[in-house]
Amino acid sequence: MRSRICVVIADHRHDEYLTDLVNGLRTFVPAADLVIYNSGDPRIHGDHACHESVPRISSSRPLLYAKVTPFFLDMFEWAAGGCYDYVLNAETDMAWLKPGFEEFVVESMRDHDYMAPGFERSTARTSRWRPYHSLRAELPELMSLLRVTATNRCFSPGQVFSARYIDRVVSSPIYPQLRDFVMRNQEPEKSFTLQEVLLPTLVDSLSLVPRDYPGHLRAVNRYRPYHASPSVKRAIDTPDAYFVHPIRRDNSDAARLAVRQLYATRPTVRATT
Repeated sequence: MRSRICVVIADHRHDEYLTDLVNGLRTFVPAADLVIYNSGDPRIHGDHACHESVPRISSSRPLLYAKVTPFFLDMFEWAAGGCYDYVLNAETDMAWLKPGFEEFVVESMRDHDYMAPGFERSTARTSRWRPYHSLRAELPELMSLLRVTATNRCFSPGQVFSARYIDRVVSSPIYPQLRDFVMRNQEPEKSFTLQEVLLPTLVDSLSLVPRDYPGHLRAVNRYRPYHASPSVKRAIDTPDAYFVHPIRRDNSDAARLAVRQLYATRPTVRATT
C-alpha cells in the first residue's frame, strides 16, 4: 500500500507566495495531500483560486513571528489517529524544484520516526544558538517535564513526522502540561523558536528514532542567506535536493522568478483529500 503524505503549510498572509508554494507542491509532489494552517488574521482568506481549493485546519490561530510552536501541536492534534503515514510542515519561503520527494520521504523514514534538517543531539549548556539561549529561563521546567538531561536541536522548515511520532506526542501523559508550557511560551518575554528545541528533544522523551536530512542538504535548506538563482540551479542539479529554503517573498526576486518558471513549464496536479 502506498504511504500517504500530507504537507501542512503554515501561512500568515494568503498571498501569491502561498500560491507559488501550492503550485510547486502540486507540480512536483502530486501524491501528497495539502492542508493550510492560517497563522494570520482569520478574516483573511485571499483571492487566489489555486490555494482557495486547499482545505484549512479549523483549529488555526493567529501566531507571532518566532512564536509558532502552537502550530505544531494543533497540527498533531488534527493529524493524530488519522490516515497519514507522514506529515511535513512547510512555509511560503520554501520552493519545490523536482519530482521524487514522496519516494525520498518514504525511503528516508524507513525505520525512523522523525526527520529534521540539522538534527543534532545534546546541545551544549554554553550554546549561544538563539532558540536555546533564549530558552534558558524556561529550560529547567522543560527538561523536568520531558524527563531529559539534555536537549536536541534542529532547523524548523521541512520536518517530517511519522504517524507514530504524532500519536505518541498527543497520547502522552505529559501532553496537557506540554501544551500549557507551549502556550505560556507565547508571552513576549519568553523564548524564541521553541519548536527547534522541543520537537527534536521529544524523540528522547518518548523513545522515538530520529534522523537528520543528508548533511549536504544543509546548504539547500538553511536560515540565511536567501537563495539566489545560481543556488537554485545548483539545488536542481543535486539529485536529492527536492526543495530550497529560503526564497525571498519578493515578486522581482530572480530566484523566485526562476522557480515560478519551473511551475509554468510543467502541468500542475490538484491534490485530492
